[in-house]
Amino acid sequence: MTDNNFNYDSFVRNPPNPIDIENLTLQDSLFSSQCISPLPPNSFNISSLNINGLKTHSQSKIEQLHNFFSLKQIFFGGVVDTHLHPKQMHFLSKRLFNYTVFSSSLDISQHVRSSGGVSLFIENSLAPHVHTYISHSSHLLSVELYFKGNIKLRIFVVYIPPTSDQALRDTTIDLLIQALSDTKRLGFHHAICGDFNMHLDQFYPIFFNQPQIASKRIHRLFNFLLSSGYVDFTPVNSSASLGTFRHADVITRIDYIWSCPLLKSFLLTSIIFNACDSSLSDHNPVITYFDSSLLCSSVKLACARQLKRRTRCIFLLDSVSPALWDDFSAHIDTLCNIPPSTFAS
Repeated sequence: MTDNNFNYDSFVRNPPNPIDIENLTLQDSLFSSQCISPLPPNSFNISSLNINGLKTHSQSKIEQLHNFFSLKQIFFGGVVDTHLHPKQMHFLSKRLFNYTVFSSSLDISQHVRSSGGVSLFIENSLAPHVHTYISHSSHLLSVELYFKGNIKLRIFVVYIPPTSDQALRDTTIDLLIQALSDTKRLGFHHAICGDFNMHLDQFYPIFFNQPQIASKRIHRLFNFLLSSGYVDFTPVNSSASLGTFRHADVITRIDYIWSCPLLKSFLLTSIIFNACDSSLSDHNPVITYFDSSLLCSSVKLACARQLKRRTRCIFLLDSVSPALWDDFSAHIDTLCNIPPSTFAS
């Protein structure tokens, strides 16, 4: 049944953020050097930017990318449409000495219009947590990180070609859906950042009011994401005059950072930064912030000298699942020789 009174704007745009974002300097230009934008407290972030190729003006673009990462304190920086081989990307990335880069392969075959090339820059303090990375194709990369407490985070970087290269577009979408299905089945926290070359705002009315059309092959990626509980946090400053892509007088939002059902509970906010004052790209970077408690273990072993190096469990209340607490309670009950009725009033 169609609900013509459904408020799409209130759905697409998020509820009030749980943090104060006034200090994020929403109106600052991308490379403002007046000050370094403060991070939301106790947070990490993921950014996404289509850099429109690095074969030309590569040194200038890399320098601007370095400035962006430094000024905005980026933890995970997804960069797509580089048009570079991994070795070329590794060489250029030496300018970003605070980051470790992981890059996809590059398809240079004649029948491909979009050679692609996607990379993920990881701040050096987090790079040691990388377990593995996979170049699924020249348009899709995933990097897997392990943290204490059996926390596994997988970040996908994707560039979906435009409709002018429909065959490669279809292949990339199918490959991404399969990779996400496998990752979700394994129980990983994961995020997808990149240029999707499709308009989510136009799909929402179809998804809610016309499920038969939403399930058609042409809409399969957004339909899969929304049906599976993934969330794209609409940037708080997104507007008719500020999107992630601009061409002539047309401003749209086609670059996204999606969070899986496990990760979305850690979402804080999302911001678009205006790059119109640079020659970096005709895309604006988007940054999504997450609660950094994700990267901390829900159960840690603490050693104390007074315990003579014996260990004890310390629980982070916000990260303890009901199942984990039930197991802990049952274990404590078995260790306690005093029946509970002793303490009953």
